[in-house]
Amino acid sequence: MNQSRIVNQTEGFVKTAFFEDIIKRSLQYLKAGYPVHFVGPSGVGKTSLAEHIAALLNRPMTIIRGHHELSNHDLIGHYAGFSKKEVIDNYIHSVYKTEQEVKPNWVPGQLIEAVKKGHVVIYDEFSRSRPETNNIFLSLLEENVLPIYGKGKESFIKCHPDFTVIFTSNPDEYAGTYHTQDALLDRLVTIHVDYCDQETEIEIIRQKTSINLQQAKEIVRLVSTLRHQGKGICPSLRASLMIATVAKKANIPIVPMNKQYQTLCLDVLTRPAKQIFPELSRNEIEELIVKELIGKEEHH
Repeated sequence: MNQSRIVNQTEGFVKTAFFEDIIKRSLQYLKAGYPVHFVGPSGVGKTSLAEHIAALLNRPMTIIRGHHELSNHDLIGHYAGFSKKEVIDNYIHSVYKTEQEVKPNWVPGQLIEAVKKGHVVIYDEFSRSRPETNNIFLSLLEENVLPIYGKGKESFIKCHPDFTVIFTSNPDEYAGTYHTQDALLDRLVTIHVDYCDQETEIEIIRQKTSINLQQAKEIVRLVSTLRHQGKGICPSLRASLMIATVAKKANIPIVPMNKQYQTLCLDVLTRPAKQIFPELSRNEIEELIVKELIGKEEHH
């Protein structure tokens, strides 16, 4: 299954002061010819940030999703099946000739067009791919060529001068990631992207869901309180957006004492809260969330 797509503009990226410095630095590195690598917890907006920066470069964008089955066949290309060409010569009525030519079909990989035409490649969660698959980027970044294994005379493609790569990954301790080879990391400028501050998270939720300021503050208060207890690992910004989006579309009042709102928060937050407190039962987790949810209300 092809995991790449070409995009020409960002889709709903909320640009705030929190991201301004990261965007500025990233553009400096990319324009100087150095790939950028965003590493950070799941749900902090690394992919959206990468897409926004790529759009600012005003070039076509190819997105590759890292996963353990991704191979050089997917990135470079491979032969698949055959095509047959048959020519029939019946120019002389009494003579009937046929010629057949059988050729293997070459299926180009996801990197071919990007390298040739100078796309911005976003290699999302690249550490989920096997290190041997990612070795192809050593030649791309060091020698500015894309090796084409097994394709006869065309043994490599020279990179277009505008070819650029932005990598994203989760930290090594995340499940399903491989340790990236130092030789590749040494060629990247790695920028750590952590959870944004509460003001930024509130603004993102407001702009993406159109809830009001007080409602956004209430959601972020709850989620960030749990996140603090989880040492910043979870729940992510996605949890805040889920709660805000559902509450908005289902007309659920974002009020701590409202039973519908409590149920919504429990449905969204119980799983990540269980990651924070694996020793607690589900009932204990739910009691904890409700306590944090209505704690502010009880103090008034």
